[in-house]
Amino acid sequence: MESSQPTPESRSVPPAERSHWVAFAGILLMLSGLFDLINGFVALLDHGYYATTANHGNRLLIFNFSFWGWVWIIIGVAQILASLGVFLGARAARITGIVLASVCLVGQLIFLSAFPYWSIFVMAMSLLVIYGLVSVPRQVPGERV
Repeated sequence: MESSQPTPESRSVPPAERSHWVAFAGILLMLSGLFDLINGFVALLDHGYYATTANHGNRLLIFNFSFWGWVWIIIGVAQILASLGVFLGARAARITGIVLASVCLVGQLIFLSAFPYWSIFVMAMSLLVIYGLVSVPRQVPGERV
């Protein structure tokens, strides 16, 4: 009969090496953070880039482009830091990564009218990040998010 407790050997190996999904989610989280940084700098430096109609002016739904630029930059930096924590095996980093990917998912809904294909791509990537960070590897019993 097998024990449901992880062995000491499996605890010494970082989760990114024990589960391919966690490593994949960490890489995608870092990539998503880089994409969000690019979104933020584009929104800050080129206000007309995200304009969908002539009467939008300097606004995207409820806030101006400078606000959205700073939001995306902050989220991007936080995602990159969380991905580093995921690689190190920090449980708090996995939870933070899930929350940040969810925020990115909702934020991309706002940008859906400006760039539909790009937003759908980043939303799909965020869903893969969430799945990868939530899924429990079968070979690691007792492992939780």
